[in-house]
Amino acid sequence: MARIRPEEGLGRKRDRDGHRELQRSIERFGVLTPITVRPAPDDSNDFLLIKGQGRTLACRLLGLQTIPAVVVDAGYAETDKVQQFLVENVARLKMRPVDRALLIQRARAEGEETSVIAGRFGVTASTVRRLLAQLDGATDHEVEALRAGDVNLAMHAVIARHVSPGERPAVLDIVSRSSIGTKEIEALFIALGWNRLASLGDNQGSQRLVLLSWACDALGHASTGTLRDRMQRLALSFPTTLSRHGNTFAVGAV
Repeated sequence: MARIRPEEGLGRKRDRDGHRELQRSIERFGVLTPITVRPAPDDSNDFLLIKGQGRTLACRLLGLQTIPAVVVDAGYAETDKVQQFLVENVARLKMRPVDRALLIQRARAEGEETSVIAGRFGVTASTVRRLLAQLDGATDHEVEALRAGDVNLAMHAVIARHVSPGERPAVLDIVSRSSIGTKEIEALFIALGWNRLASLGDNQGSQRLVLLSWACDALGHASTGTLRDRMQRLALSFPTTLSRHGNTFAVGAV
């Protein structure tokens, strides 16, 4: 650790919240991703830090004497670094929003700082934190639905905001089969009082899902008028009893 010093021009401002989180992570799990260094060209036997400034600083603050590192060739030139950054930028421009979000999640899990991730992907630190919060606890089913395009990030964000992680896969299936959009599902969660329905517990889970299926289907077929008009018509047709058989619903009139 004592023989590592920053590569000239690669120093970055620290993101305090992100750095404290990184320090706690390293204290608990260790350094998951090695830093990158190259031998210093001044015969000092030091190493120049190319990537991993936050991890190195966190380890020093924790009093650690060693850190996992990948040592690249001493001739690692400035042009090579520029080329690396250009490749990252070009890839970023072609990247789907969902792929970018998943890579941001992966980078943070591997110990990269929020500010570094934000700079590399061309977003703000607050955007990184929002995406991380949205994807926190996401199941493999959710990730596959996002990758397949069954739901987009905006729709998933609404679902993640209203639905507990354990119930999200079923809700994603319902929403992905419907024709409603992001504003419509947001309106439905609010109109149905989803938070209060969820507070009834897992025993009422199947009934909640049947109700949501009916509401998504009914709102999707109410294609004319403003969203407010359609929600009013939905309220007027709200059932007193509701059961599901395959993809059909048995509805009891109000």
